[in-house]
Amino acid sequence: MNKAYAIIGLIKDIGVNAVRKMDFSDLNKDIFEKLPTVERSILRMKESQRNIRTRARDENEIKVLDQLCLKRWKKAEQEGKVKYLSERVWYYEVD
Repeated sequence: MNKAYAIIGLIKDIGVNAVRKMDFSDLNKDIFEKLPTVERSILRMKESQRNIRTRARDENEIKVLDQLCLKRWKKAEQEGKVKYLSERVWYYEVD
């Protein structure tokens, strides 16, 4: 959950469902009063979810991962775990 969704949830918690005139200072006051509660709930939800990678991989990391994948694929071919059923269909036996 990102901060935009947290703010939307926070606004819904405050009770701003209908369009109405509101002073920004009042809105900021309400948001900052509920912010610790919202951040705690975000952290609780985030613990149960898998972290999503947001930064790009380094070039060296990409090369190393590619080499590891090729090495693992060739090893699987040698052990007979990869079967080529047709030109575009393969069977890969997973342990």
